[in-house]
Amino acid sequence: MKMNYRNICGMAFAVVAGIAAFGLGFSGPVEVATPWESIGGCGAGGSGGGSGDGIKWIGQGVSGGYLETEVFTKYNVGQNFSGMTVSPHFSIKPTWSTKLGVTVPWMSHQGEVQYRSNQIPTDRTTGGMGDVSFDFSKTIGSGGAASLSASLTIPTGQYDIKRGTDASEEILPSSFQKGSGLYSLTLGWDYSRDTDKGIWLYGLSYTHPFAMHPFSGENEFNDTYWKDLDHSGKRFDYRFKFYGENDLGAYTPPSVGGSVAYGYRGRPGIVQSFGMSFSVPLGVAWISSEKAGTYDPRPDPDHQAWSVAFAYGIEFSNSDFPVYIGFSLPLHDKSNAADSKDEYDESPMKKWDAPDWDDFGQQWTIAVGIKGSFF
Repeated sequence: MKMNYRNICGMAFAVVAGIAAFGLGFSGPVEVATPWESIGGCGAGGSGGGSGDGIKWIGQGVSGGYLETEVFTKYNVGQNFSGMTVSPHFSIKPTWSTKLGVTVPWMSHQGEVQYRSNQIPTDRTTGGMGDVSFDFSKTIGSGGAASLSASLTIPTGQYDIKRGTDASEEILPSSFQKGSGLYSLTLGWDYSRDTDKGIWLYGLSYTHPFAMHPFSGENEFNDTYWKDLDHSGKRFDYRFKFYGENDLGAYTPPSVGGSVAYGYRGRPGIVQSFGMSFSVPLGVAWISSEKAGTYDPRPDPDHQAWSVAFAYGIEFSNSDFPVYIGFSLPLHDKSNAADSKDEYDESPMKKWDAPDWDDFGQQWTIAVGIKGSFF
């Protein structure tokens, strides 16, 4: 069985859920006098980066305005897919130590889909607005070197995009969807340490997806896809589920993440940075059936027990409109196919394997960002 479920956008929701995966926050001191005032930008709910690519804005940023805008455009390419995400992030500072922000991602996906090895691959394209996220961060300590962050992603992006004929519609893989169908809460901690010509940044986070229908109290598809199914049970009748199973039956496990990065400011007007981020899901992801109207979740054959991303970035510093360019290469463990006798057995996916060196260098992400402040 072959399935192409790679994340083709380095994750707009990963943009948002990946951001969530690392909770990088808006770390660093916030006093106007420091040259590292605006370090961060891909934190919990921030504008770019995440578990998919690890790209985050490290630089001198902007100052002086009440409203800060950061726009990241990312282009992600693999062997049989490509995608672009534009993620505007708007933030304000109610106080000198706190920041509130919102990210509204827009994306486009193109790639090859093959659900099973005996099927002919087909090319698919999707695009539109993804899952919106709201973030909050607060620096702590007298020097502002540490920060705490939290973000909430809400399911505004469509996650049941279909293609095919009226008689045989197929729901596209999650990597082609614009959203996850889930809420996601991320808590993060960040710490920065200044050096003679640069700064070290460290981050840890925990992300917990969950499902909620506080008003309707029922599965979104009870009257469409599942109209012929028995609706009893909390998969079809609920107001809150503490775990990350969406209404199609796909499951996203909680995850922990971390990162370390160094920003070098040895040349005037330029800040270069090098970083590594990692993500570990606390469980096996499940996918929904590709057949519209069929409720048949099963373990994701492309599930990754761990993933790492190596990133390089350079900021062309300008006090009004700095520009940032970043590159990223991911590395992850080899995917384990399900047992041919039981495709619902998730034990093969739980195994930690050696790095998938055959895939290393076959996919990459390039990002271009700009910042500005207003009012």
